[in-house]
Amino acid sequence: MQKKLIALAIAGLASAPVFAQTNVTVYGVVDATVESVKATGGDSIDFDRRTRVTSNSSLIGFRGTEDLGNGLKALFQIESGFQADGSGTSTLATRDTFVGLNGGFGTLQLGKLTTIMRAAGAKVDFNPAATGIGFQAATYGTIGGVALTGIDERINNAVMYTTPNFSGLTAQLAYSAGENRKSPDINGGEGVNAQSYQLAAAYDNGPLYVSAGYAVSKDPLAAASVFGLANNNNISDKLKDARIAAKYTFPSNTSVSALYDRAKYEASSAVLGDTEVKRNAWMVGAEQKFGGNQAVYLQYARSQELDGDACDFDACDNTEFSQWTLGYTYALSKRTMVKAYYTRLNNDSASAADFYLSKIGSSSTPIGDGQDPRGFGVGLRHTF
Repeated sequence: MQKKLIALAIAGLASAPVFAQTNVTVYGVVDATVESVKATGGDSIDFDRRTRVTSNSSLIGFRGTEDLGNGLKALFQIESGFQADGSGTSTLATRDTFVGLNGGFGTLQLGKLTTIMRAAGAKVDFNPAATGIGFQAATYGTIGGVALTGIDERINNAVMYTTPNFSGLTAQLAYSAGENRKSPDINGGEGVNAQSYQLAAAYDNGPLYVSAGYAVSKDPLAAASVFGLANNNNISDKLKDARIAAKYTFPSNTSVSALYDRAKYEASSAVLGDTEVKRNAWMVGAEQKFGGNQAVYLQYARSQELDGDACDFDACDNTEFSQWTLGYTYALSKRTMVKAYYTRLNNDSASAADFYLSKIGSSSTPIGDGQDPRGFGVGLRHTF
């Protein structure tokens, strides 16, 4: 009797419908450096040399897919950053986190996402994983050293469509819902409906990478940072950004890269009237790999002097700044790397730019006009 029951149970399992299982991968990075940094110059009090241990985009993530049949797949990812140096706090889903569908039509994703335009900056930057104080986005990811453009950040509340890959060519449309719509105030100020769009394409095949993109951000509420105005409900503003980037690797294992970024901030209010600030920035870099596991790289980036209606009466004179980074990497294995670097930001007399990541200054004690942040470090990066 018992054998019959077992046989019936096995038969029942064999005849049950077969469902596809979700394949889940756990992955991550632990990246930490010991750094010596300082900022001197200008008329402000110097930031004396200090030694610190810095976590550089350390993360843990979970990603998976489920085969839905007929070439359709469900996909998801939950990625979180953490502080490998033990400082600060970590929160779930702080990095690329999404759910989506993939098929012959391309890929549709919803969540917190990296776009082609953001990836372009990382693609042409030779700092390992485009992280740390040597990352050049302080120049092309800001306006006058202030992180307004958002191009080098992940977009929240996002819906993104990416075309299928046509021999290395993809195109992408991304939309971010600001989710903070406000009606016009009782004084007749403009309503607020923050949202942004990005349209971009990239070709990545063999030794050549090229990308181009255009972004518009409506009502980013940036006037407080640009003009020091507190009541953003009375201001209508817009950010526009265009970026092109390229990288090529020669048979000699020499890679060269370049990026150009043009940003324009427009604002309109009873106090300001119609005004705008424009900024052009660019970077170039080169890397030489040798010995199979070593590389040396050098890159230089420059944010040119601000321009536009808001710069009348010499208001934007001496606002340019530059950054250069010299680095070395040694791969101990496919997963573990030792790295060393030196980087320096050179601010003109009316510029107060800090590193894009791991700043020296703070919101209460920022870098002063004409001060030059610089630093060198040695670190270890492990991926799993």
